[in-house]
Amino acid sequence: MVTLKDIAEKTNLSVTTVSRVVNFNDTSICSEESQKLIWSLVESMNYKVKNKKPKPSKDGDTQGGYKLAYVLGQSSYAAQGSYGYHIIKGIESETVKSGSSISFNCLNLDLYKPEELCDRLLESGVHAVVWVAGTEEEYLNMLKNKHIQVTVAGIEPSYFPEHVDYVGVDFYPETLKWLKTKFVNQFERVGYIGPTYSSRYEAFVDANKILDKKVDPAFIVAHDEWDAGAAKTAMSAYLEGNNQLPEAFFAASDIIAIGAMNAFRDHGIQVPEKVKILGFDNNEMAAYLTPGLTTIGVPTFEIGVMAVQAAISRLKEDRGFPVRYILPTRFVERQTL
Repeated sequence: MVTLKDIAEKTNLSVTTVSRVVNFNDTSICSEESQKLIWSLVESMNYKVKNKKPKPSKDGDTQGGYKLAYVLGQSSYAAQGSYGYHIIKGIESETVKSGSSISFNCLNLDLYKPEELCDRLLESGVHAVVWVAGTEEEYLNMLKNKHIQVTVAGIEPSYFPEHVDYVGVDFYPETLKWLKTKFVNQFERVGYIGPTYSSRYEAFVDANKILDKKVDPAFIVAHDEWDAGAAKTAMSAYLEGNNQLPEAFFAASDIIAIGAMNAFRDHGIQVPEKVKILGFDNNEMAAYLTPGLTTIGVPTFEIGVMAVQAAISRLKEDRGFPVRYILPTRFVERQTL
């Protein structure tokens, strides 16, 4: 099967250049002579054009739809399952609804170096990528250099380039709002479990400051992982080394809260009688725990839907500038708080 890479090798041009000519009819990226050579090779090598950009009809709708991709950029969110799953479910649902298609997906970024990922996207004829979680600068810079459009969806970005669209929640103010009104103000002694580099931890510290309460370092269970096993291990070590508990813990995610609750159970500590706990994101498992986990809910499915809408809007050239769609969170009351 002939690929763009095969054509690029015969022309001494990059895969990106060949893709822009073949898939996007880009006449500015190389000379007219090079374009003629590329098209002659496309014909003589029987290459099937995968990414002929859809043309708008008279009523403005796009005929044939766009080819989209999604990339889960942080493996820990794959382990969390529910959070990334519901964003992806929203992406797939809206893509089909819009008459477009998913031409490529990546649930394990470790499989690809930045250039390899871009080559796969170009080979798949992708018009735009929805990037879920773990925004790595090297990858996003490479995507920009390869002229691949990106929309970042739903996860607190570690790197956030100005040229991309973003659809998600504003993590710090949303967390601060609920911690001030539903958590820190309810108790004299509160603790935290999770990564301390997260804006959720910053919001926890600031909520205490705003309410004139001190953060007790003895009640901070810090660990860098976002999975239940690491949270259980960290909380178990904490419980074995401390005789005193706070009245309640704020967990940086529901998965972390679930790990902590497992540690409480193993040490004979009842929730919420002996210690209370608040989660974050409203993982679908949270409602099925005993007791049910009180949490701050993130509209993950809607984030996926709006990410696709944003990507298609940019592709249709409805606008030539990046947008930020910030969705509200909600407080989900169950039995752990």
